[in-house]
Amino acid sequence: MNRYFSNVSRKGLLIAILAVAVGVGAAVAVLWTSGDVTAADPALSAGFVKGANPPKPDPKMIEEGKKIYFRKCVWCHGVDGAGDGPGADRLWPRPRNFNQGTFKIRLTASGELPLFDPTKPTPGQNDLFDTVTHGLPGSAMPPWDGILTEQQRIQVLSFVTMQLVKDRKFDDKTEPVTILNLSDKDAIKQIAYGKESIEKGANLFVEKKCIECHGTDGRGDGNAFNLKDDWGFPIQPANMHKCWNFRGSRQDPYEVKNIFRTFSTGVNGTPMPSFADNTTVEERWHIANFVNSLCERDLAGNPLPIDLQTDKPKINFVVPSGYIEGEIPADLNDKQWQERERRMVGMGGQITHKPRNFVNRIDDIWVKSFYNKKEIAFLFQWDDRSKSQVASGVTVTPIEEAPPTTGEENSIAAKQNKYEVYNDAVAIQFPAKWQEILPPEKPRYLFGEEKRHVDIWKWESDGTLKAYTGSGWDKPLEERSDSTGKLKLVKSEFKDGQWTVLMKRPLQTEDKENDAQFEAGKYIPTVFFAWDGHNGDAGLKMAVSAFYYSILEPPVPIEAKIYPVLLALGMIIAEGWVLRRRAQKKKEMKS
Repeated sequence: MNRYFSNVSRKGLLIAILAVAVGVGAAVAVLWTSGDVTAADPALSAGFVKGANPPKPDPKMIEEGKKIYFRKCVWCHGVDGAGDGPGADRLWPRPRNFNQGTFKIRLTASGELPLFDPTKPTPGQNDLFDTVTHGLPGSAMPPWDGILTEQQRIQVLSFVTMQLVKDRKFDDKTEPVTILNLSDKDAIKQIAYGKESIEKGANLFVEKKCIECHGTDGRGDGNAFNLKDDWGFPIQPANMHKCWNFRGSRQDPYEVKNIFRTFSTGVNGTPMPSFADNTTVEERWHIANFVNSLCERDLAGNPLPIDLQTDKPKINFVVPSGYIEGEIPADLNDKQWQERERRMVGMGGQITHKPRNFVNRIDDIWVKSFYNKKEIAFLFQWDDRSKSQVASGVTVTPIEEAPPTTGEENSIAAKQNKYEVYNDAVAIQFPAKWQEILPPEKPRYLFGEEKRHVDIWKWESDGTLKAYTGSGWDKPLEERSDSTGKLKLVKSEFKDGQWTVLMKRPLQTEDKENDAQFEAGKYIPTVFFAWDGHNGDAGLKMAVSAFYYSILEPPVPIEAKIYPVLLALGMIIAEGWVLRRRAQKKKEMKS
């Protein structure tokens, strides 16, 4: 992204946008507004129109909704809807407090209540219905479509809006209703996604001070540790490279209209403001196109396929290592690395054993790999809002999980950004003797087992790269003193909210007992680990993957390269001979 900023001044940066918040509408359909609107008011911001107050729900709907709420919703949102249910203290971000009537995902103007019409459960005409239906990615709020019927969703929302929203009233006719009218294509003319618009949006991204919170590369690493929501809890700017975590973009993360909506309406309850009053409609489209361009794509520039069950990029559980002639490039700008296929490894919090990690900040790692006749190399890249590194010579003790407590002040949300800082780290694990394990058996994914040792390579941000033997989650890792002569750290760099680590090791070693030995064409069970030192991650408090498989792709035989060429040449020669013979025959016939 820096290429867009080379000619843009960064002078006078001010605090601006928060990220938790780039999230936005639930799907493309969500972006079409209600028909209950009047003509545009010249006093309103461009693209907004006056709307009508919704009808009041029937008392029976409210009563039925109450029953549903206390079966399904109370565990997070609490008895009185204050976001203080039994599970709330272990969630970050915390569940929504309904009492103030503050909702993030809306078509309505900044500060206004969201659209809710109990008579119209229609996508794009009912903000709260869309949120409950599709959930909020990047949070604990799940989609309720398929769990609750359409009628049940309307009923529970009738209860929430009429009984749990206390400081404001949805049936108050004095409440303003101002709607972003995306159905009016003339008033809100969409700017096509393209190079020119993206470049303009990049300039506006700086001019409007977006980088102050979201960072120069949009990874949410700007003003990442000083922001709070309206309830005083720490909150983080959105990582724009992970559009699938945008709050209101479930199942449609690459839809640029969602982003446009957020810039137009803001995200109530957070530092993310509306830009409707200080930008034109055209400028907001440019910014939205630029933000959309930051989201991860494949080598051809196409959006990643989304798994509709997880609302994350689809996972391929095989990490291929490509064969390369000669030395494996140490320069990551080398064409071979740039064109190498990468695999996304999904990460989750380690919650099996204490100390558990209920809020893992590292939710994915990108992996590339090459091997040659002698070595294998793994390239890891992952987003991290901070470079966490323990000073040299300082000894740290892994944290102990505190006994469960209740109350907002003791919640995980309240403790975020207040943990002791440890080293950032990444590790990869293989069974030491994977050849002896018959599929589908595997060693325990968490540091192996006593009878099935694992080979672990762990890099830490203090620059160390060591090999360990793991024989169980409840046993300390055994450092192998001779590992430094085998494992080599080629590169480690933290830049613009992203870590890049390249390590390599010989394919075969003399220590057959502890070192995994690599063979081409074989599937090797592999597990990945990551630690965010700013999140208090150390020891077993970490992010961990499921089992993946590494495979060294067999090199293409020389015959497979030569024979097609020889065949092509032969066909060309044969065709030339045929054409020549035909020409000679025609010449003879004429003579």
